[in-house]
Amino acid sequence: MLAVGLALLGTLGPAGKVLAQTPPDPAPQGGEFQIAPYNAPALPPFKTLENGLSFSGHLDTEAVGVAAGGRHHQLASDALLQFGGSLDTARAGLWTGGKLDFSLMGVKTNGNLPAQTGAVQTTSNDWAPNFLRLYQFSYQQDLAAGFVRAGIMDVNYYFATVGLAGQLLNASFGPVPTLTSNADIATFPNPGLGLMGGADLGDGYALQTGAWQANPPKFSGVLQSGALALVEASKSIGTLADGQPRQMFKLGLWHMRQNDPLLGPSTGGVYGIGETRWDVANGPHYGAFVQLAASNGRVNSLPYYLGLGLRVQRPLASRPDDSLSIGLARASLRALHPETVLEVNYAYKVVRGVYVQPDVQRIWNAGGNGPAAMVLGVRLHLEY
Repeated sequence: MLAVGLALLGTLGPAGKVLAQTPPDPAPQGGEFQIAPYNAPALPPFKTLENGLSFSGHLDTEAVGVAAGGRHHQLASDALLQFGGSLDTARAGLWTGGKLDFSLMGVKTNGNLPAQTGAVQTTSNDWAPNFLRLYQFSYQQDLAAGFVRAGIMDVNYYFATVGLAGQLLNASFGPVPTLTSNADIATFPNPGLGLMGGADLGDGYALQTGAWQANPPKFSGVLQSGALALVEASKSIGTLADGQPRQMFKLGLWHMRQNDPLLGPSTGGVYGIGETRWDVANGPHYGAFVQLAASNGRVNSLPYYLGLGLRVQRPLASRPDDSLSIGLARASLRALHPETVLEVNYAYKVVRGVYVQPDVQRIWNAGGNGPAAMVLGVRLHLEY
């Protein structure tokens, strides 16, 4: 598994991808709630070089297999490499309020992970057919209390994000599956051309809206293929010592217009996200989240979704940089049984920038009518 990842690293060389508003990676201290830096496929915190230029990268390798039940017991593995950078125009001596983000991503896979269970909710958020591509190239300009951003981007960097779900490996805890299963949106592994803007409305309220191409990653005929439009309002309450909000609530609307009916129907939906964090004096830090989503049940195969999760940072006093995550995801499938996933994983920090993450998932009604499955996996995360 590691050899596959190192071979990919040697093939790609220095290049990668950027996550908006990536928090710093301090050692957890009293009153702080660290957000995991190992949220693939997103870059860890940036390291500053000079003249406004920063960089970041990581390599993830993992092996996943069905231990009981399921459809196939063949082991699958993958390696994902990212390297990216950011240029702050003010620090570079150019103009104020500008930021250029750029990145490259590559994935190498072996085996057939989706065939292991046949589940709609993929058991790894790193899994994708082999590719090597420019993943992000976007520019943001701050304007008073607002901003505009345009370029090649991943929708889930900016919309429907759940920070506390970052350690969970099942793809359901990323962008809600009512989006990813019912519409071909610009998210991993296929970013797309997009334009978005937003504003801080004061008192913890914010609003943002965006439009992305349909059917990425091809850029030809973008204006004729259709478009994805999103609007998201958010409210943050309180602030912890590390700058993270104590509570965050989001409400989003989306609509996908397909100009070619052979590629799927035009459709839309709504989602809601809630996150809360709290500390225990001289003990672990806790965080919990909920995801709710609904879409057009007459045309979509997955009309409803519910996701719940708990994050425990510093579960053991002797392991201040470790964290435990538990997640439950339930996807309702039209005319089939709901598919349910229970996931538990533990992130063990070996040394700075190196994490080992064992993971267990139990799936019921895989694909709506498939056998139950117990899936075991382990991920090695290296960041630089």
